[in-house]
Amino acid sequence: MNVQGKAYRTIWLDLENDKLVKIIDQRFLPHQFIISEIDSLDTMVRAIREMWIRGAGLIGAAAAYGMYLACLEAVNTDNPIQTLQKAADQLIKTRPTAVNLTLAVERMLSELEANSNPQTMVDNARIMAQNIADEDAENCRLIGENGVAVIEEISKKKGGNIVNILTHCNAGWLAFVDYGSALSPVYAAHDKGIRVHVWVDETRPRNQGAKLTAWELQEHGIPHTIIADNTGGHLMQHKMVDLLIVGCDRCTRQADAANKIGTYLKALAARDNDIPFYAALPSSSIDWNIRDGIKEIPIEQRDAHEVKYMDGFNKHGEWEEILVTPQQSSAVNYGFDVTPARLISGIITERGICKANEKGLLELFPEMSEDGIIKYKCHWEDRTLNQDPNLSSLISWRDKAYSHGFIGVYANGIGYGNISIRAKNGFLISGSGTGHLEKTGPQNYSLVEKWDIEQNQLWCAGPVQASSEALTHAVIYELLPQIRTILHIHNEDLWQKYYSKLPAASENIEYGTPQMALAVRSLIEESMSPDSGVFLMKGHQDGLVSYAESFEQVFDQLLGLNSII
Repeated sequence: MNVQGKAYRTIWLDLENDKLVKIIDQRFLPHQFIISEIDSLDTMVRAIREMWIRGAGLIGAAAAYGMYLACLEAVNTDNPIQTLQKAADQLIKTRPTAVNLTLAVERMLSELEANSNPQTMVDNARIMAQNIADEDAENCRLIGENGVAVIEEISKKKGGNIVNILTHCNAGWLAFVDYGSALSPVYAAHDKGIRVHVWVDETRPRNQGAKLTAWELQEHGIPHTIIADNTGGHLMQHKMVDLLIVGCDRCTRQADAANKIGTYLKALAARDNDIPFYAALPSSSIDWNIRDGIKEIPIEQRDAHEVKYMDGFNKHGEWEEILVTPQQSSAVNYGFDVTPARLISGIITERGICKANEKGLLELFPEMSEDGIIKYKCHWEDRTLNQDPNLSSLISWRDKAYSHGFIGVYANGIGYGNISIRAKNGFLISGSGTGHLEKTGPQNYSLVEKWDIEQNQLWCAGPVQASSEALTHAVIYELLPQIRTILHIHNEDLWQKYYSKLPAASENIEYGTPQMALAVRSLIEESMSPDSGVFLMKGHQDGLVSYAESFEQVFDQLLGLNSII
């Protein structure tokens, strides 16, 4: 986007020194345009935590560059991978609500852990960080292309008169690498000649709307008016708002959307006044592992100082911070709230616009329709998995299973298959929603630590929730202490060929349920070898399960069945 006629991104590598990251320092906007330099992991951690840079997409890209800086430092240590893992933990802890940051860090870490040559590691880290930044910018550009249709339709209904759009906080290009999310359709509309005007919420307590959104719109020449946060409802009642578009820091697979605190109240007012309310977000902001946003999205609480004090330039042109509350009064500072999907008219993404529900999102992102829809009660702790040789082996064999077609994705985009290995405290298993991935890393696995099949409960920890078939894996590990590995595949030809020849659980039992796990327990106790075996899950159509003491045996059993591989 443009600043005084010159094109900028919010973050980039210095052209003359690629070991230096440059940012537009948002602490000084709108009064001063300052470019700051970041030359270390510690400085990047501080920049994210203290909001020199902010916004879901931007902190994701910044975290990726942070991992690159960490890589430059790590290659000079005795244990580079361990150093990078510590760097990843530091970055992830800086801002908990936006999922983009965690995804970027885990993506970087999984790729870097596969490198042994220091220079290759550094080169790959730099390229990956730049790719993540480029992807963010391109996805936001596409959000603008898709979202402009909503504004265009309203403009036509109004006979070309001004479309009044209300937005909350800053979800423009300053919140991403370029273009923005909520403002990207606004920029696209203005550039097409559609007449628009933006109502800009000030967005207390940090005033990102008044400081940043207004500055962006001014630089792009878009008419706008700053309003106090509580003004929106009045404007809607008096038909002065045609459309609301907001950003989103984390969206659940059921389309609940977390955004800056106060967004929920705007959505309620929009519903009461029959005004369309859209959330605009790149797919990197969708957390496919959670459903109930109110219960499951972590809400950042920031320092109460931000509520009690305001800052700006005084009449002498000096930056000044002033106290606006009684000194002894306490304050609370929730950074975000969650707008339930029922209040959202639609979700605007880089792939198009969809209804705000799971079905709508999956129509745009069918690869996330992993057959493993979790049917057990999941007690999940989101944490980075410790380095474990079992995990390295599991990743290698899982990707081999994908290359054989045992794990993969159907033509309709639905993924299939899962794999596990016994671990010290339970078992490691591929995560829900990972079947479509050709290559996986530690971010795609979960450690199952405890289970209660009769009560349909499972306790797991890791970057993702365990596969929906985790209960079936659990009962095998529980029943057969000598078994170390399990592979659940989908192969319709094998399933049909051996339908009447292999032991099988009843076709009347639904997959992913405790009933299936209990049926598998009975099957093994009554007719299966305690050391290894293959059986069918008739209630899972083309599902087969192979278990043994090693992955070599598991694969040998399946390859022995399949004469065409």
